[in-house]
Amino acid sequence: MKIKNVRDMEYFTAADGCKITEMFGRPSEGINEASVAFAILPPGHKTQPHKHTFREWYIITKGHGVLYINEQKKADVKAGDNILMPSLGWHSIENTGTEDVELYCFCVPAFNLQGTTMKDGSAAKESIERKF
Repeated sequence: MKIKNVRDMEYFTAADGCKITEMFGRPSEGINEASVAFAILPPGHKTQPHKHTFREWYIITKGHGVLYINEQKKADVKAGDNILMPSLGWHSIENTGTEDVELYCFCVPAFNLQGTTMKDGSAAKESIERKF
């Protein structure tokens, strides 16, 4: 058994621009079947549109914002919302509130940069190396 607290983890800037930490997945635990990460998006920020070859969903635990699919506003989202991203759809989220948006990101199979494509054509990369 492992217990990790999101408040004690080391964070990095993800390919989409939000502050994130992987709780369980490939780099941290060698888990390939699925991964879970915790992300923080400050007020006024919007993640870069991107898509994946794997399934992804969000559970928002704090704040509110706007979800974009294929660069069009699809929904106002808030704490308590569970969002399944469309398979291979471009997606991004914007924090339109005055507090951080905090959310869990689940991926099946586990997240990997090779399965992530950025809408602007840039390579999916992280700002710093992960340290687990």
